[in-house]
Amino acid sequence: MFYNSSSFKALEGGVQLSWLQQQIANQNIANIETPGYKSRDLSFSAVLEEYENGEKKAQPEITQINARINTSDAVSTRADGNNVDAEAEYLALYKAYAQYSLLLDKIKGEFDKYNTVLGANM
Repeated sequence: MFYNSSSFKALEGGVQLSWLQQQIANQNIANIETPGYKSRDLSFSAVLEEYENGEKKAQPEITQINARINTSDAVSTRADGNNVDAEAEYLALYKAYAQYSLLLDKIKGEFDKYNTVLGANM
C-alpha cells in the first residue's frame, strides 16, 4: 500500500520539513528587531548517510528523515547584534512554501491515482 511505501514516507517527511522551515523563517522574521537575536535555519538528512561512502549502490529505503535546527553564528553587521537578513528569510519562506505546496500536490496526485483505480473497479 502507498502508506507504507518509502516514497510516501519521503513525501510525508518532506512536507513536515518544509512546514518546519516555514515556521523557522517566520520566527526569524518576527525577531528581526530583537537585539542580539541570532537567526536559525534547518538542516536535514535522510537516512542515506551510509550510502555516501559509495560502497552501497542500491537505492535505500527511506525510513526516517532527521532534522536539526541550527543557530547561526554569522557575525552581525548591526550594532544590536541581530544577524537576521530579511531578504534571505523571505526567500527561505517562499522556497519552503513552494516545496510544501509541490509535495502536497504530489501526494494528492498519488491518492487520485488510487481513487481512479478503485472507482473503475466498482
